[in-house]
Amino acid sequence: MMRSSVPRRPTWWTAAVVTATVAGISCTDARSAPSLYDTEVVEADRYGGTVVFAGTTDIPTLNPAATVDELSAAVQRELVLMTMLRLDEQLQTVPYLAESWEINQDSTRVEFKLRNDVAWHDGRPTTAWDVEYTFSMLKNPESAFPNASAFTGWEGAEVVDQHTIRFAVRPHAGLLAGWTRLPILPRHIMGDTPASELASHDFGTEPTGNGPFRFVESRSGDTWIFEANEDFPEALGGRAYLDRLVYRSIPEPTTQLAELRTGGVQLVRIVTPAQLTQIHDAADLIVMEFPTRAYGFVAWNQKRTLFKDRTVRRALTMAIDRQAIVDAVRGGLGEVANGPIGSWHPAHDVELKALPYAPDSAAALLESAGWTDTDADGIRDRQGTTFRFELLTNEREAYRDIAEIVQAQLRTIGVEVTLRSTESSAFANVILSPERRFDAFVLEWESDFEIDDRPLFACGAVGEALQFTSYCNPELEPTLDAIPAAHSREDQTRLLKMFAHTIADDQPFTFLYSARDASALRSELKGVKLGIRGDLADVRKWWLHPAARPEGSSASN
Repeated sequence: MMRSSVPRRPTWWTAAVVTATVAGISCTDARSAPSLYDTEVVEADRYGGTVVFAGTTDIPTLNPAATVDELSAAVQRELVLMTMLRLDEQLQTVPYLAESWEINQDSTRVEFKLRNDVAWHDGRPTTAWDVEYTFSMLKNPESAFPNASAFTGWEGAEVVDQHTIRFAVRPHAGLLAGWTRLPILPRHIMGDTPASELASHDFGTEPTGNGPFRFVESRSGDTWIFEANEDFPEALGGRAYLDRLVYRSIPEPTTQLAELRTGGVQLVRIVTPAQLTQIHDAADLIVMEFPTRAYGFVAWNQKRTLFKDRTVRRALTMAIDRQAIVDAVRGGLGEVANGPIGSWHPAHDVELKALPYAPDSAAALLESAGWTDTDADGIRDRQGTTFRFELLTNEREAYRDIAEIVQAQLRTIGVEVTLRSTESSAFANVILSPERRFDAFVLEWESDFEIDDRPLFACGAVGEALQFTSYCNPELEPTLDAIPAAHSREDQTRLLKMFAHTIADDQPFTFLYSARDASALRSELKGVKLGIRGDLADVRKWWLHPAARPEGSSASN
């Protein structure tokens, strides 16, 4: 897994992303006749009811200090907890927990004024002390707080009063971006926990938040239940329309679709390309396609001798038909990726060309690296080592399909791949462990709006959770460090392009595709907007048509 005093993001940043977002959302209503749920509903009648949304994996934790997946992060910042700032539909930074902020003339000090009407769900007020506590934990190396790099240049915090906090900062582009992603933690609940134990706090399974939904209960591996926070500030939109929101983990896509058809689920977060035709033909079901910040990749563990050589990694990439993966596995939802920065981002370099699909050239590169078939068994070898490795996936069907394509295509150039699939929590434990007990794996990564990929690729991050491949290029280090410290967007864009070119040359990942996704929902679920901000960004405005609610389930505003 990552702005009145109301500064705005530079127009050049928002224009490119807004264009992609608006153009990328398409809703297809396959019904041939008017639906009961097409009738107009005044706002007062939108309150009430329960909506169930489903995904293939469980929510691992609601503790931000232990979160490395986007689903958990989205539930935290959009449902249960609050960030200081947030992005609106135009991707402008707007107040949230912080009602205003001021930046001094030389951008070395930022002062936030917090709202005085936000309470934790146990009734305690949310204050600047909670913000100071969260920041101190994030900056404490013992907490191993994920994505702490988003606060590079933020050096210290001073609580001025109960609702005012001041920070010393080092001027840089994207100064406030981290505050749109970091949920604030309750100091009165977690403050006695040593930093080294923060990630294991039981807040992850029983959180007390301050957001628009309260945590009610969960069943591990199955269900999380949330209810509307009646006390959410009116100035921020007041209580959510829905009474309850339920997340269900349903690993099998066919079961998800069956539940969607029968009304057991109102929204499926991600549907497979194979299911799209079935959904388009179904009454009262709607498909929404939307752009994402995610890319798919194969990670090559450079603790393994097989993958230490850049030439070998480039050869493996050139032997994989990535367009075939986009077409066959993703049903055309996406495009071949040229590196770690997708076309949704203004720093995307259209002149950076993805390595071609060229099996003959890939074979020649392996020959040049000394990998030949000395015993004529069809598998390359070198100095007594056979080019054979295991490719790991989780239980997600798309990943398994990708792995099978990779296996077949690498076999044509004399590389033998065995496949292993495991459930998601075990998969995460393997790839995040510093021991890196894998050869290679298939995954998707969702970039933050402010791209800082030091946790993935920096030499100094080797051994840390997100440095999957143990890749280290000392010549890249100055660029990686300079990106978050850049004083202007122009400098940052130049540095990001340099970074992208180096990573594309070195191929620590084989970049497969930049993803578009498709969700499916029942037509009685209204107010859903999907886009580059994520699929839960507008969840407070989801509502269930009264005709679809059990009698008597409406709530008063």
